[in-house]
Amino acid sequence: MAIDLDKKKETRVSNGIPAKPIEELRAWIEEARQQGAKEPEAMNLATVGMDGKPHNRMVLMRHFAEDEVGFFTNLESNKSNQIEANQHVSITMWWPELERQVRISGVAKPMDRSIVEAYFSSRPRNSQIAAWASKQSQPLSSMDALHTRFRKHELEFQDGPVPLPEFWGGFAVTVKEIEFWYGRPHRLHERLFLVKNASGWTTTRMYP
Repeated sequence: MAIDLDKKKETRVSNGIPAKPIEELRAWIEEARQQGAKEPEAMNLATVGMDGKPHNRMVLMRHFAEDEVGFFTNLESNKSNQIEANQHVSITMWWPELERQVRISGVAKPMDRSIVEAYFSSRPRNSQIAAWASKQSQPLSSMDALHTRFRKHELEFQDGPVPLPEFWGGFAVTVKEIEFWYGRPHRLHERLFLVKNASGWTTTRMYP
């Protein structure tokens, strides 16, 4: 269902130009969580395939640093192979609860192993086991086969902690461009486009 911005009150007036865009992004995510978003960290990640075509999927933004964001995944997946061949990625996040969107363009690189280890250790045990069970992006004969692999690894690690698989890791995306989009009445939306340079961020206000 389309959102009728003309009939909705603005939930927030923009604070102008974000001095620290990643902090602003985190604030939006937290605000969306408070407004009832089920997965406020959900992001649409676009990579370029070996065929030169764009490939999109939803992942969760689980890493933040000064000028980077990141996610975790199977390092043998299609997305990981595509990033290895072409590090340029784009990200889109949309929160209907806030009537706001963020778009990011950046360069992905493998995440430091210590960060991956810390995140993997924080995951629920069954999620850790599922990481071992999944041959992500490979053909699967049946769901029974997947559950069999899960039970196999469940038994394998029943006497201790689940170790981090060598084939599981993360990617940190160095943000080169980021756009904040605010939904406004009468489709007079607000767009702030920021580009990273040597001295900081250059901001341009864009027509909607």
